[in-house]
Amino acid sequence: MRSLSLAEFWGKRWNLAFSEMTAIALYRPLKPRIGEKAATVTAFVFSGLLHEVAISVPVKAGYGFPLLYFFIQGILIIIERKLEYNGMLKNKLIARCWVFAGLILPFPVLFHVWFLKGIIWPLITW
Repeated sequence: MRSLSLAEFWGKRWNLAFSEMTAIALYRPLKPRIGEKAATVTAFVFSGLLHEVAISVPVKAGYGFPLLYFFIQGILIIIERKLEYNGMLKNKLIARCWVFAGLILPFPVLFHVWFLKGIIWPLITW
């Protein structure tokens, strides 16, 4: 809730060990070779692939949806950099709404219906 950007949320507040590992192993080596935008998206796609293993593989369905969620996150961070540059996220309330919307609105893509039916709902009903 304190994050004022998606980049801050993913890079400094959520799963710091994974974030740092991805930065060291992927983002930093790729950035000079393929550029900041492509390195950002690549790092998020990598995370998406790992989430496929955790979310889609156990239910044997919904393949591609977690990958899409993290691809969207990478694209949103690229958009966010433009918005910050143009001063559109200077207001803390607007910035927090941006972060909240960017994370929550695509949740149905990450936690797809097959995952909910196969894993989450059975846990709730017992």
